[in-house]
Amino acid sequence: MGKPREEVKEKAYFREIHFLYEILNSLDNLDEAKKVIKDLLTKSELRMLKRRWHIANLLWEGFDVRTVAMKAKTSTTTVSKIKQILEEGNGGLKIALEKAEKKAKADHEKYLRGKTPRRGSKFVKQWFS
Repeated sequence: MGKPREEVKEKAYFREIHFLYEILNSLDNLDEAKKVIKDLLTKSELRMLKRRWHIANLLWEGFDVRTVAMKAKTSTTTVSKIKQILEEGNGGLKIALEKAEKKAKADHEKYLRGKTPRRGSKFVKQWFS
């Protein structure tokens, strides 16, 4: 599918797009979201989406543009575009990154709570039995 030359400006089109946002918001689980995204995007578009997310995460972690470009194996121009979106965009990417950061922190805390403290080495216990 080629690039559209310009945005469609019909009311029905905008209603459909709004409905798509509502559907994406109403998905029940991660599997449903993956299926919808994989069906909507080509393999190339999906690869670019993943790369942009990776770049945004690296920038969010505080890496500079050159380091991100090196880690993501992409150009500094691409990284700069994502950085500009983070700084001047609509805020959606920031919201997603904040949520991802909260989830990662909560998952890490849950993992740490699940670990039971060890009460000595099994080898040391054998010395006293």
